[in-house]
Parts: sequence; structure tokens; C-alpha cells
Amino acid sequence: MSLRSNDEFFADLRNLIDAWCKRRSLRPLSRILGPYLAFNGMTDGWAELARGLESIRAMDRHELISSEYMAIDELIRKVDRTILK
Repeated sequence: MSLRSNDEFFADLRNLIDAWCKRRSLRPLSRILGPYLAFNGMTDGWAELARGLESIRAMDRHELISSEYMAIDELIRKVDRTILK
């Protein structure tokens, strides 16, 4: 999965959030909803999203299916590229 735009980034992030809501996976949701809802489009907003995604990857691996884990990795790479531009 290669993301080419912010719209694709947020569509993929919303898909993850929707899946976690359906499964009632509260731990990943608790880590990403704040940064997602407070996103301001600035570097600090992207950094907050990255921290949320990284903490999900590190601490909630047991609640993720493999495709979600791969999606999180790709989203983190996209955030890193966005911040470093």
C-alpha cells in the first residue's frame, strides 16, 4: 500500500478506526482518537498522529490483525515523510 495524498492517509486511518470501533478495541482507539480529532494540519499535529500510531504499534500489537499492523507501518512512514518535507 503506497499512500500518495493526505486524503488517502486519512481514509486509511478512518478505516482502521472504524474496524477498531466495530471490534471494540478500546486501547488502540484511546491512543489515536485524541490526535486524530485534534489534528490541525501543522507539524505538531502530524507528530501527535505519529506518536499515537507508534504507541499502538508498540503496545497494542495483540489487538491488531496483520493487515492493520502493516497499515500502521505505512501510515507512520507517510507521517515521517510529511514532517521531513
